[in-house]
Amino acid sequence: MLYDSTFLIHLSGQRGRKQQEAARAFLRAHADSPVYTSRVAWAEFAEGCDTAEEIEQHMEPFTVIEIGEHVAWTASRLSRDLDRRGLPIGDNDVWVAATALAYRLPLVSRNARHFDRVPGLDIAEY
Repeated sequence: MLYDSTFLIHLSGQRGRKQQEAARAFLRAHADSPVYTSRVAWAEFAEGCDTAEEIEQHMEPFTVIEIGEHVAWTASRLSRDLDRRGLPIGDNDVWVAATALAYRLPLVSRNARHFDRVPGLDIAEY
C-alpha cells in the first residue's frame, strides 16, 4: 500500500492522539502488507518536522518510491485527463496518485475527495 502525507502526519501524532491511533490501528490491521510512500508525500510530511532525524525516525518503516520516468509519464497523462474533464486536483496529489497507479498500489488516505476523481485508483480509507 502507498501511504499519503495525511496518513504519515496522523501516524506521527502531529495532529493529535485520535488520528494517531486510527493510523496505528490501520497499520496493525494490514501488518502483512508492505508499506510504501512517495517522495512527494515524504516531502509534504517533512514540512512539519524540525530535523532530519525526526523525519528519519518517522519514515523508517516506509520504503520511499522515487519519481522515475514511469511515474512522471503517468502523472502527465493523469493531469492532462483531469484538466480536460474539468476535474483538476492539486499538483502534489497528481504525483501521489500517479505513483500509486504506476506501481499498482492502493492509496491509503483520509482525503478520498481529492482522489475520487482519479480513474482506476484504489483508495483505502482509515
